[in-house]
Amino acid sequence: MAVVVPVVYKPVKFFRPLTALMILTVIAFALPLKAATNLQVSWSQSSDTNVLGYKLYYGTASQQYTNAILAGNVTNITVSGIQPGVRYYFAATSYNAAGWESSFSPEISYIVPIGTAPLAGMASSASGFSFSVNGMTSNPYVVLASTNLINWVALATNIAPFLFTDPNSSQYGHRYYKAVLESNYKPQTSAAPSITWPTLKAPNRTPNGFRFNVEQTSGASYVVLASTNLVNWTALYTNTAPFSFTDGDSFNFNHRYYKAVLESAYAP
Repeated sequence: MAVVVPVVYKPVKFFRPLTALMILTVIAFALPLKAATNLQVSWSQSSDTNVLGYKLYYGTASQQYTNAILAGNVTNITVSGIQPGVRYYFAATSYNAAGWESSFSPEISYIVPIGTAPLAGMASSASGFSFSVNGMTSNPYVVLASTNLINWVALATNIAPFLFTDPNSSQYGHRYYKAVLESNYKPQTSAAPSITWPTLKAPNRTPNGFRFNVEQTSGASYVVLASTNLVNWTALYTNTAPFSFTDGDSFNFNHRYYKAVLESAYAP
């Protein structure tokens, strides 16, 4: 997801006006509440030969920047430790070899949406399987259940935080649960198609990243996808089986799930 905002840099002393586009891109999108994520901020390179580099300022209050990153002579920087559900404000400056710094660019702001709420206090009892939904306070969440992570059934809607008990949990050998903001919830109008995911073989951590093999139908094209929450999936790679895949970005995540889907069955 990207938010594109035009940014015009104001000149200071001998600096000529700098015109750029600042693009805010979520790298790890829609993570559970209180799980820090990363944002990537990028801008177009200045045509002013006196510009030595750039600085990015940000904070949680407009025009009150509590953090600064010396980006250097690059056109993008990754901001870590961003909390979902919190609005952050960003502005950039350029500087020259003498240390003179331009005025702030026009400010942009962004809030990482919270798509799912964390489930806590899970317990089984005679009444069923229960857990607490601790999403954004006073916001309605829909509790959904699945036996295959494909077909999801809505069980209840309530205002967070709340306690939910599934009295039918004993009827299933296993059941998965998630809580989604009601505003983000889209009911399945029909059963999701049955998709056979190939087994990912020989998983292994290497110095270059997490690696595995896709060895399903030879000659078929597969899309490798990754997720941090089994809800939001990002396409990483497409190739013809059999093939090996290495995720060079795996080091940037505490955990990451993977699957491979036939390209003909893949719907972005």
